[in-house]
Amino acid sequence: MTSAIVTTVWNNRILCVERHQGNIAQRQHFTRASAMNSPNSLSILQAAKAMRDGQLSTVELMNACLARIDKREPTVQAWVHLDREGALAQAYECDQEAANGNWRGPLHGIPIGVKDIYDVEHMPTRGGTDAYVMREAEHDAASVARLRHAGAIVLGKTVTTAFATGDAGPTTNPWNSARTPGGSSSGSGAAVGDRMCLAALGTQTAGSVIRPCSYNGTAGMKPGHSRISVDGIIALSWRLDHVGMLTRDIDDASLLWQVMRDDHDWRDDAGETSLLPDVEPARPIRLWRLRGLFDEHASPSMSALMDEQCKLLQSRGVEIVERALPAGFEDVLDHHKVIMSAEAAASHADNFATRGDLYPPVITDHIRHGQSVSATDYLAARQHRREMIKLMNRELIDVDGAISPAAADAAPTGLAHTGDRTFNAPSSYLGMPVVTWPAGLDRDNMPLGLQIMGGVGSEDELLKVGSWCEALSGFDSAPA
Repeated sequence: MTSAIVTTVWNNRILCVERHQGNIAQRQHFTRASAMNSPNSLSILQAAKAMRDGQLSTVELMNACLARIDKREPTVQAWVHLDREGALAQAYECDQEAANGNWRGPLHGIPIGVKDIYDVEHMPTRGGTDAYVMREAEHDAASVARLRHAGAIVLGKTVTTAFATGDAGPTTNPWNSARTPGGSSSGSGAAVGDRMCLAALGTQTAGSVIRPCSYNGTAGMKPGHSRISVDGIIALSWRLDHVGMLTRDIDDASLLWQVMRDDHDWRDDAGETSLLPDVEPARPIRLWRLRGLFDEHASPSMSALMDEQCKLLQSRGVEIVERALPAGFEDVLDHHKVIMSAEAAASHADNFATRGDLYPPVITDHIRHGQSVSATDYLAARQHRREMIKLMNRELIDVDGAISPAAADAAPTGLAHTGDRTFNAPSSYLGMPVVTWPAGLDRDNMPLGLQIMGGVGSEDELLKVGSWCEALSGFDSAPA
């Protein structure tokens, strides 16, 4: 067993993050030349270490991201608002502070994108549609404020589908511009996948974080419901909306999770304990392989990858558990639609009444369907959800998570639709945390991702397991 220490220093306090497994240590290793040749391709942890070691400045990192945007944005179209001057000004400030030995936090100088249903102070919020009255935000959304307090720089706002549903925007997939980047966090997925920024915020009500991660070749996380505040985000469904992050790897997602989580302040542990959980699982891993709809809807390429990765995991001592999904799981997608549509109709009631003619077709269909949902059907769906959470938590007690494909297939051709959310809606419905990582390419060299879902409140342990599995996969491809 090999290990490496990544040390982050700010305000004269030291944060040590242990890395285990040779491939994880290798993933964190880089030279001055690699940092300078393409710093926009570094992970957050790599960039943070390079800056604290004097190998990289925030301005150099920001300029690399902006150069990538200048080169690729005409094709990818990931951004709806780019704060070039403001981001560079903040980068200069970060470098001046670093020269004086002052570090804002673990995200000091890290460029991120923010999905355009979040409020970002002094930036416009558009919601992806003219049906929303554009306004300049007076305050940051709660999650954005936490990232800024930890030192992150908001580079700009990324494209979202209309009101974070299925009406696609202009964004293309960075791996193949004829294919969808997924949605609704389309711009966030494409921007991170194309190395335009080091991380981005998304949201998920059905499949809007995990699916774009899979389609664009990024890692990411959707924490459990209500684990990160949704204050300052345009609502769609109160019981299903989740904050999520799209990142270079799961370790970066873990860092963002620790900064944004509502139940703890990362500053309380500065200099005392790691922001990241130790990535070495505390015991031999047991993973429940989800079958049922996760087999029935998977493409041959995705099924082959799933079989291959499970065999690889087993060869490294992981126990793959086979068991049936609980009775009633087959109704999850139908009940998810009932809750999502009914709550969308309620959250959009006033705006839809006055501006309904400006709503695009998919969100219009959701609202119309929600308006027709009876109280009996809505309450039955909520009761089913409560029961299914209890049953799934029971099944997850003796395993470290439930593994499945992150999407049914690679990103499909065409930009009018954002892809199949079948494999993602269940975790949104259950409000359970999920981590994802890219694990391979199909015959068209399009990325394919896997996901692991954990029980309620299992984020820290899930991140350990996900990071270990991701490192074993060894995925290191990127768009040209």
